[in-house]
Amino acid sequence: MPLTSGRSGAAAKGVGAVTALSVAGLVVAGMTVAITHDAEKTAALEAAGTRVEADVVAAERVESADEVVYEIVLRIPVPDGVTFDVEHRCTHYACAAATRRSATTRPVIVDPMTRAWAVIH
Repeated sequence: MPLTSGRSGAAAKGVGAVTALSVAGLVVAGMTVAITHDAEKTAALEAAGTRVEADVVAAERVESADEVVYEIVLRIPVPDGVTFDVEHRCTHYACAAATRRSATTRPVIVDPMTRAWAVIH
């Protein structure tokens, strides 16, 4: 004997579908906010920053069961003559190429005051 009537089972399915759609809507909204936030940060960095060529100090191709990513260590120069090293991970073909060549550079935007940076792809 079923524990629920056909009507309450249909209602539960309807509630489940509405809940799933709501969660999906929240995820998409969250992704949109994150993308918008990143775009705003990038635009601010481009306005305040300087384009420089960062030396690739180290580069490695890292494989997992799901994907291949490229980890590169960049030495970023700032106008006052100081440099600092950062690690960049991505799947972009230009960064993949950096793992196959020695003595290469990558274009970067850097804010000399805050040391915020972004690799230009």
